[in-house]
Amino acid sequence: MTEASTQQDIRALVATARADFVESFASREQLRALKPTTSLKDSDASTELDKLSRIIKAHATKVGIIYHPGKFHKNVTPAFKELQLFSNSIFFLLSLLPLLHTDKIADYFTDELDSAVLGLLSGVKGLCDEIDSLLDGKAAPAPGNDVPETAEHDLRLVSVGKIWASCDSLQELAKLGNLGLLNKRIGASVKLITDSLSELDEWLQDPELESQDPFGLESEPESDAERDTSGDKEVLAEMVKFLEAWQQKLKMIRLLLSSFSKSIASEEYKSKEPLALQLAKLNTLHAVVVEKVDELISTVFMTGQDFDPEDEEITELVSLLNDSLRKMVQIIKALNKGDEKKGKWIEVWDAKYFA
Repeated sequence: MTEASTQQDIRALVATARADFVESFASREQLRALKPTTSLKDSDASTELDKLSRIIKAHATKVGIIYHPGKFHKNVTPAFKELQLFSNSIFFLLSLLPLLHTDKIADYFTDELDSAVLGLLSGVKGLCDEIDSLLDGKAAPAPGNDVPETAEHDLRLVSVGKIWASCDSLQELAKLGNLGLLNKRIGASVKLITDSLSELDEWLQDPELESQDPFGLESEPESDAERDTSGDKEVLAEMVKFLEAWQQKLKMIRLLLSSFSKSIASEEYKSKEPLALQLAKLNTLHAVVVEKVDELISTVFMTGQDFDPEDEEITELVSLLNDSLRKMVQIIKALNKGDEKKGKWIEVWDAKYFA
């Protein structure tokens, strides 16, 4: 017959979980200092990450149920066993991490991985705190009383919710991998470029210079009759010409991102599995492209009557944007080397954009 567990056994298990997981791994640096102790046979790290995320989520759910103040005192032994299974699954997850902290995994992937694991451990800490409170009698009704969930017991469920959310993030990462996560981020960048294009299209339909006094601070603004508007018309015409050219360039930039997105989503691309360093550079570059596009359009609008296409700030933004695009093109060309069909579209894009 299995020996019954006591509340003291649970208290010791909570203390071990707190020391081994929460206190030992409070930062990314501590997670990345883990040494490989696990080798996988007939599986891979992504598959195991998905499995463990599901297992942890299931055990967290059971822990949340059985440690309800109205149920715990009648189920101490099952509560101990479930917490032990939960702790074991956390241990296995941490043992798996070194297999995902390798030079084959892009830095943007491991950053999100570490963030999700730290979020999970934050949930574990909260759960440990609540179980300690339960053992101390701070959250426990008299044995035999089945109480409804109230605000004072909500913290246990908040901790379980944090663990669920982190497990969902880990499952998504396991599914996406290096390429899938990059593709997701590029998809978000395509939407941002589309937003900038919409803003530009709307302005070009009814072009107008930004007011030099947008907050109405001038005590006696000049009337149209008093102000010479001929200069404004020339500036406006020049701004329209400049932004019409960039309207076409933004369409080209969107095409670059969306076309590359389709490429990396293909099974053929997945089988190549590009170098993590190349993917990391692309991840940085597409974000810079979106940032500089937004800055460029905003800067042009804000110059108003002072608009000058040769303005130092504008030319610097254009230079930084184009430099990032050239670097992206170089990497995409390298990735498509040896594939005439895939290599042709980027050659055409390069020639047309930088013509």
